[in-house]
Amino acid sequence: MNIISLKIFSARTFINSPGIANLLCFFPTVFMAGLLLKPVQRPWGFWVLGISGFALSLGAAIVINQRSYFVVSLLIAPLLVGVFLVIERAWRTLACIAIPLACYPALWLTNSLLPNSPWTRFLNGDLMHDARFQMLSYWLTHLIEAPFTRIEVGPPQWQDLQWFHNFFADVHRFSGFWGLAAAILLLGFIFYKLMLLIRANQSMGLFLMAIAIPIFLIMNTSVVPEGERQPFFLLIFIGVICEKLLATQKRI
Repeated sequence: MNIISLKIFSARTFINSPGIANLLCFFPTVFMAGLLLKPVQRPWGFWVLGISGFALSLGAAIVINQRSYFVVSLLIAPLLVGVFLVIERAWRTLACIAIPLACYPALWLTNSLLPNSPWTRFLNGDLMHDARFQMLSYWLTHLIEAPFTRIEVGPPQWQDLQWFHNFFADVHRFSGFWGLAAAILLLGFIFYKLMLLIRANQSMGLFLMAIAIPIFLIMNTSVVPEGERQPFFLLIFIGVICEKLLATQKRI
């Protein structure tokens, strides 16, 4: 997608807007997860920096107009944080999440009444017919039927694409079944450590889990092996933090 029609050295430039939208999700996801921390655990300027950064990322996402940002940052992340706030019984903070979410039906109705429907792209209910979902279904069918056989991108209408845009499908394609198994075990181990951390230090564990789940979902729509490695590296970093905090808890 070329959002500014810029030319450099007489050549039109293009950007990978899905990849940029995925990276834009990081800040609002971490900011909302920070609501799960106790006030003394939050950094100085948490609210000012958080709200300002959220507004800037939202503005950039509106320009790019990619659905992944809105689904992750304005739906999945706040719902997840809301559930964790219920676990922590942080009712006042929960209200900060619930009030914006309660406005979503009104936004949907407003969008349907407007002549140009500016949010049609991510409110059209056609997500299950998106290329990524069709390619995911194609890969899962192959994985069940012939897990040790190499697969190319498909189904046929998407066979010219270079990637599945799914971390696990692309790992299976290039590294085979055992590479896929190793990736699943690694990520499963990280989430297992997160569960242990929640038992030992609830606020910090839920904070990291509220970041890890959206990042994991982003990995399932990203071309991680090619260039969007940030989600994968962030999950590994979260695993390292869990190990450090769990080791500290044991010493105490």
